[in-house]
Amino acid sequence: MEEIDAHILVVDDHFLVLKALKDILKADFPNAVIADANSGTAALELLAKTHFDVVILDIGLPDVSGLDMISQLKSLCPGLRIIVNTMHEELWFVKQLLNSDVDAILFKSLDSSAIVDAVANVLAGNKYFCDEVAGMCDSGILSEDNVTPRELDVLKLISEGLSNNEISTALCISVNTVDTHRRHLMEKLNAKNAADLVMTGVSMGLIPINR
Repeated sequence: MEEIDAHILVVDDHFLVLKALKDILKADFPNAVIADANSGTAALELLAKTHFDVVILDIGLPDVSGLDMISQLKSLCPGLRIIVNTMHEELWFVKQLLNSDVDAILFKSLDSSAIVDAVANVLAGNKYFCDEVAGMCDSGILSEDNVTPRELDVLKLISEGLSNNEISTALCISVNTVDTHRRHLMEKLNAKNAADLVMTGVSMGLIPINR
């Protein structure tokens, strides 16, 4: 691996994951400065006083929601490269990450070499998506011609058993708009009723499943 003098911040709330990632990075990038944080708050405090080139971010932090964290990172450090390292492989979640314009997306189930490749690529100014994410993009299932982010919001609330009125209140949109989104979802997913819509959404990975 080529010599890299970058400053890298690893953010994860699991001690063993933090240690493993730091060991991998130190082995492949011996000249890099590598720091860690075990919460979103700690990471933001570090970034406010220290320059980093890359952050490797666990999106499931206990104190700051993942997408909010990405937004705050972009606001605080506009030139920061963001690598998301997540256990969530559902289509709805990947689509949200792509919409947030992160520099790389990795799944924690992958071989550790993916972290090294991602760091090298984003420092070179490239995007890096693991093969699974690249396959989703190539299939077209994540394109804007399919289910939109707002339709995903509606679909998730339908799966939780909310009525159109309740969804309207939750998303601050009109009941007519909810009905339009529901109708588009039925058409796009070729569903016959709400139950069929939810089952299809789950099978496609569009709806998060609580584990």
